[in-house]
Amino acid sequence: MLLAGCGKEGPPLPPLIRVAERTSDLTAYQEGEEAVLRWSYPSLTTAGGALPDVEGVEVWRAGLPRGQEPPPPVSPQDHTARRQLLESQGEVVAVLDPDALAAATRGSMLAFRDDLVRWREEVEGDADTQVIWYAVRTICCSGRESELSNVVRLLPHAPPDPPGDLHLQAGAKGIDLTWTSQRELATLVERSAEGATWRRVTAEAVDGGEWRDTTAAQGRSWSYRLRSVRKLGSGGQVVGAPSPAERVDHPDTYPPETPQGVICLPEGTRVRVRWQTVAGAASYRISRTRDGAEDSLLTGDHHSPEFVDVSPPLGELTYVVVAADGAGNLSGPASCTVVMGAVP
Repeated sequence: MLLAGCGKEGPPLPPLIRVAERTSDLTAYQEGEEAVLRWSYPSLTTAGGALPDVEGVEVWRAGLPRGQEPPPPVSPQDHTARRQLLESQGEVVAVLDPDALAAATRGSMLAFRDDLVRWREEVEGDADTQVIWYAVRTICCSGRESELSNVVRLLPHAPPDPPGDLHLQAGAKGIDLTWTSQRELATLVERSAEGATWRRVTAEAVDGGEWRDTTAAQGRSWSYRLRSVRKLGSGGQVVGAPSPAERVDHPDTYPPETPQGVICLPEGTRVRVRWQTVAGAASYRISRTRDGAEDSLLTGDHHSPEFVDVSPPLGELTYVVVAADGAGNLSGPASCTVVMGAVP
């Protein structure tokens, strides 16, 4: 009986070895005289579990003569061969430790900049005849290295000159920017509040010579600068140095839109007034006129698009709704009329 209750022990399980998943979304483009690399912050193991820690990230670089560069990869074997070639011909140009990773984190992404001027000084042979390959490798879990990431290609170019003649005009619908640039170049727009970091405000490069910034808050001063972008046939791009900055005041002096859809609904001895919500309105002012007499302000700080007059007088009543924004700017009036009871 005792033997029947015993379970058979299986062979001991090997210890779980964690290795970071290979990065697969590395990208590279040129900005000024720097190569800018971007990729997702490592978060998974090769088994698909959460990565317990990241001890560092290696950044690999190799310069290859353009005539000896293999053709673009097609099969998984081609991608593996490219990683092997980079590892045999390249070198580690940086190891990002936890402090450097924290400084390089941009949301869920990492960013690294490689000095192309220094690369040209250090490269053997004519740098203008070489193409650069980059890859990254994650180190975690007591020094274990992941596979090299996807290999990205960068062919250095002379950066394009920045756009000129930048003009700024603030208005009720945003800040309008106009400039002149070469026809074959696109433009990136960067914005900064006084003393703050410059941030790109166009997700993609803008074609043409004008753009409206609808996200700049009113009541502040803003500075703008532009960068030219040359789009390459390979899908890459070269971003130039920034233009001189221009500053504009964006005062909050623009009234909100006039309320739309104002209706008066008699409900027994009450009147319910409704209207459509006004974008940017912080409150509403509602007044009432009886038989064309002087307005009577019912409320100057109402916060919903509906108001109930609980004690309206008899007669022809006109209700007027005005929207107000946070700076006290008032919209145009909108009204509706209703007759209550017997008109005297």
